[in-house]
Amino acid sequence: MQMIKILNKSAMVCVTIIGALTLNVAYAEGGFKVGYVSLDRLIAESAPAKKARATLDKEFKSREKSLEQNATNLRDAQQKYEKDFPNLTDEQRAARESEIGKNIELFETERASFETDLSNAQNKLLQDLLRNANNVIRQIAEKDGYDLVVQEAVYIKPEYDMTQRVIEQLK
Repeated sequence: MQMIKILNKSAMVCVTIIGALTLNVAYAEGGFKVGYVSLDRLIAESAPAKKARATLDKEFKSREKSLEQNATNLRDAQQKYEKDFPNLTDEQRAARESEIGKNIELFETERASFETDLSNAQNKLLQDLLRNANNVIRQIAEKDGYDLVVQEAVYIKPEYDMTQRVIEQLK
């Protein structure tokens, strides 16, 4: 078993070395072109992303304000109950507690529904943006002869960054 692990590690090292040598040969011949696109910048700066954020704001702002108002009303009701508590009969206390409890449950349900709907809408818009961005990236890569375009990197030289070109073409 130990021998198999050593062989697997050796095989991986060999594959890595061969891959690196292949890339070095291709690069040395001037035939390997790398590009980088920052998804964070695409999401923050592209016109479709800005439009998507505005659409989400418009679509969900009224529900968000309604939830905020409901939360305020619940706090006020709770404070009023606490203030009136000494003067209430047991029946009145039970009735108010029940009403507040039902309102809290309704609020939590509405809030969870809002968060789910917002998350689903954000995910759909993000998927659409990424699909369009990937199409633009692919077009640029094919047109300009890129061999590899990455979207995540620990470090990349600025000369390989094609994000601005993608942002401009997404308009």
